[in-house]
Amino acid sequence: MADKRGKPRMRKRIRVLYGPRTPSKVGFTSDISESGLCIQTFLVYNPGTILLVELELPSGEVVRIEGRVHWSRKVPPNLLRKVKYAGMGIKIINFVSNAEPYIQLCHNRPEA
Repeated sequence: MADKRGKPRMRKRIRVLYGPRTPSKVGFTSDISESGLCIQTFLVYNPGTILLVELELPSGEVVRIEGRVHWSRKVPPNLLRKVKYAGMGIKIINFVSNAEPYIQLCHNRPEA
């Protein structure tokens, strides 16, 4: 199956907090891009749900994103790291704060 993504994804594991009103659930990214990210988690929301996502980048900066669940795949916690694409694909709607450090990380550029 051909990859239909407009932006290339970069494999990156970053701790994420997410939730519909308050980012309180914990997951980890498996890949990121300027337009979206994949969150590995066993607590998923239905496609179409709007979530607030908070990432702490390796630099220590916190990025806050509003995103829409594009797809979700629920798996048992013990299989989370073994199943490809377990969790949710998030389409970024809006950067609430700190867009530039996230975009730099997606391009693997050192932060200024």
